[in-house]
Amino acid sequence: MKYKVLYRKYRPDNFDDIVGQEYIIKTLKNSIINGNISHAYIFSGPRGTGKTTTAKVFSKAINCLNPHDGSPCGECEFCKNFHDNPDIIEIDAASNNGVDEIRELIENVKLTPTNGKYKVYIIDEVHMLSTSAFNALLLTLEEPPAHSIFILATTNIENVPITILSRCQRYDFQKIKIDDIINRLKYICELEKIDADDEALNEIAYLSEGGMRDALSLLDQLSKSNQKITLELIEKQIKTISQKNIDELLTSIEDNDVEKCLNLINEYRIRAVDYKTLIKKIIEVASQKAKNIKISGIIKRLDFNDYKNLILKLADSLNKININVDSYTILEMIILDFFESSCNLINEYPVKEETIQNEVKNDEIEKEEKTEAIENNNNDDLVNIRINNCFVDAQKKYLEEAKEEIANFISIEVEGKVKSILIDSTVVAASSKNLILVCNNIHNVETANKMVKEIEDGLNKEFNKMYKIIFISNERWLQEKEKYIQNLKTKTVYKYIEEKEVSEEETIVNSVFDKNKIEII
Repeated sequence: MKYKVLYRKYRPDNFDDIVGQEYIIKTLKNSIINGNISHAYIFSGPRGTGKTTTAKVFSKAINCLNPHDGSPCGECEFCKNFHDNPDIIEIDAASNNGVDEIRELIENVKLTPTNGKYKVYIIDEVHMLSTSAFNALLLTLEEPPAHSIFILATTNIENVPITILSRCQRYDFQKIKIDDIINRLKYICELEKIDADDEALNEIAYLSEGGMRDALSLLDQLSKSNQKITLELIEKQIKTISQKNIDELLTSIEDNDVEKCLNLINEYRIRAVDYKTLIKKIIEVASQKAKNIKISGIIKRLDFNDYKNLILKLADSLNKININVDSYTILEMIILDFFESSCNLINEYPVKEETIQNEVKNDEIEKEEKTEAIENNNNDDLVNIRINNCFVDAQKKYLEEAKEEIANFISIEVEGKVKSILIDSTVVAASSKNLILVCNNIHNVETANKMVKEIEDGLNKEFNKMYKIIFISNERWLQEKEKYIQNLKTKTVYKYIEEKEVSEEETIVNSVFDKNKIEII
């Protein structure tokens, strides 16, 4: 028996086997049940989503002698001879787009059906018709014979004249969900005795971009290897790249590991990974990471704007792949822009080995002194400790909650000075236990911190909290925020520091932020 490719072998011949277009199928079945058959339909949507298949099944159903719930019975004479029925005329407008072909079709429209109730004309890629051909078709659509039905299919609805669209019932086909494609692939693999793991089927579904025909074509191609279909086999044969590889690439950027990143890109180049597929996958994963940052407020080395800029630059690079430059070179230059330089200054003059050793020794002594200061907590002042402790667990949800609480507290607070300070201040960072507020007027910082205990007591009593508050200037906050972002990018971890008793004589204002007050793990 002559071999038939999978997408043809398993093309649905009834409504129940059409995947991913439930609403359209239900509507068409109801129109058959109720006898409300239109004279013209237009099916639009991406390739491989079932437009032509649905048109054929619909043609079969409306001519079926014994339809069941709007579906063809599959047993009557018309259903059995459907593929050889002269009353179902399929035309490819891509190769028959002239006015002469349409005029010939119009002449045949006048003829009554040979076997069924209707003569059905399925015109695929109808947007390819010439202007004169559209005009000729329009005359028939305005006054069609009662026995004729037109089903137009297109992947480019924008190029179909509005005069044609207005005379058709329009159905927009959507890309098929990945899970639906995977389930269909599993079903066919079972029937065809094809050995494929779940990870591979998921990749095939992803590469199909919502088209069942493309998914089955890929499965058919891979099955010819006569070995188990795995992710490794797909990467080798289709020149694609897995989700794991993309995660690895973005992780190297987050870790500021330039060497690993460049090695990965070079590996993709050697494997001849399709550039468009690679960029689309990076964009997809990067956009998910950007969304997660907005949702959770948790930032690693790259923040939301970093990912947004990366996505925009990568998308723009897709327009440059036809120029006479290696696409991977463009990718390298784009991605390298998101790394931090390994050094800020290159010494133009040679340095003696003795000098280098002394510098290293001094650095080690300084590091030991800092570590000892951290552990002993001898010289910590309240400003530094509370800034550090707030950053330990700073989250957006705590910030929004604190802003609302302070706004409510201002509305009920009767003490004039406290109210004045809080009105002048803005909560800029918050954890479950600590708040950092910026005084818009720098001269209010000292006064605010002198009254911080009174403000804490009132706020905590009103909202049943245990907040520790500190006030700083806007200039100081900009410095601390920049340090906080840099520490996140370099994976510096803040550790909570217990507050010591601070007497009223000890000042807690105008202190200089000391890195010793940040615990680094």
